[in-house]
Amino acid sequence: MAILITGGSGFIGSELAKDLLQKGHQVVLFDMASPTKEMKEVLFVRGNISNWAEVINVVQQYNIDHIFHLAAMLSAQCEANPWAAMQVNGMGIYHLLEASRLFGVKKVVFTSSMGAYGIVPEGIVNDETIQRPQTMYGVTKVFGELLGLYYYRRYGIDFRGIRFPQLVGPGIKSEGYGQYIPKMIVAALKGIPFEAWVAPETSIPVMYIKDAIRCLLELFEADEHQIRTRIYCVGQIVPSPTAGILLEEIRKNVKDVSITFKPDLRAMEVLRSIPRKLDDQNARAEWNWLIHYGLKEMVEDFIEEFNTLHSP
Repeated sequence: MAILITGGSGFIGSELAKDLLQKGHQVVLFDMASPTKEMKEVLFVRGNISNWAEVINVVQQYNIDHIFHLAAMLSAQCEANPWAAMQVNGMGIYHLLEASRLFGVKKVVFTSSMGAYGIVPEGIVNDETIQRPQTMYGVTKVFGELLGLYYYRRYGIDFRGIRFPQLVGPGIKSEGYGQYIPKMIVAALKGIPFEAWVAPETSIPVMYIKDAIRCLLELFEADEHQIRTRIYCVGQIVPSPTAGILLEEIRKNVKDVSITFKPDLRAMEVLRSIPRKLDDQNARAEWNWLIHYGLKEMVEDFIEEFNTLHSP
């Protein structure tokens, strides 16, 4: 039996694969692009999650037992091409769940997002908050959550999901409106000017990539009797740093930083449509979730990992 990671060639998928290998699992990566990191013990299958035949073939051929579904178009991409977003994000999760039903996949872990909520008057959301997404990205994430829960109730597939805040880490190349955060740090480390598309007071919930990987693994490994909520908010760095405060933290570690702010109206509109805080009390109570990295620790570790990745 093997574990399939869709979108497995990305930074999150490849880091998750390394941890799963260390735990003794057989891992299959499924992606349109080849992995950027060489991992000899990992099988790579080139394929498109929106192609039904390719999805069903990889699940059947490698006798897949569990799936981490990371493949998705992000917010900016979805807004630029909502028709493609429906095929990748919407039909992709449908293909995956149908293949799971047909070939006896036991567990599917789905990466959802705080973007699934949309505008909420109080700005604070929990696992029971009504979802009214304002973007195509959010719409497809809600669809994925509800479809997964249907397959759990109807067919017994152990479906679990996480509504992540903005993930930050060195090496993440996917584009999204919240990616100003890692781009600010990388620009500072490279010594190049960067114009962030947000205002200095802009603040969104964020989580460091190492916490995100640990979060996925802990939810995957939790006993099924613990998983009552099924789709979980997971908390962010508290308080959520503004872009201006992030810049101050960067300057504590890097000299001669050239970062300015020029808010983009569309980006600001999307970022204002997401919650300010994710209440993670159910994740804490049911499977002992706890965030480890604060802003200081995130920036320092980001810099250390970036320098390691780019050392001669």
